[in-house]
Amino acid sequence: MTTRPGIVVREARSEAERAAAFAVRREVFVVEQGISAALEFDGRDAAACHLLARRDGLPVGSLRLRFLEGDVAKIERIAVRAAARGHKVGQALLQAALARARAAGAAEARLHAQCTVQAFYRRQGFAAYGPSFVEDGILHVAMRLDLPAQPEAGAR
Repeated sequence: MTTRPGIVVREARSEAERAAAFAVRREVFVVEQGISAALEFDGRDAAACHLLARRDGLPVGSLRLRFLEGDVAKIERIAVRAAARGHKVGQALLQAALARARAAGAAEARLHAQCTVQAFYRRQGFAAYGPSFVEDGILHVAMRLDLPAQPEAGAR
């Protein structure tokens, strides 16, 4: 669980929590950005971890986390409702995902950032690699972040 003032991020485990996370994604990507529901809900959700951000108890953001072969965590489908943008919801979601990835032993996190929000991910330590590309009709760039192992408790 990640907590910022008024923001709580938890794994969406129950059917109701997952439905709330998917509703945020549908609102942001399908309704607001015009991505088709078939592309947004691509069949990979069942095998993924979903994080749900609540602000003052209301669902305002979601994120999908998958673990790829090797030690790579793939952060996907980061969505924050328009009314909650600018309140650090995306940052709270991202930090919770990185903590979960580190705890699972991932050595690297990757994501495909929409080019319009690339600076947000750069501020979180991600670096772009490769040329930009179109994904779901939107210009993206691949980004990565090394996840150094956390020192064990009590280690100096």
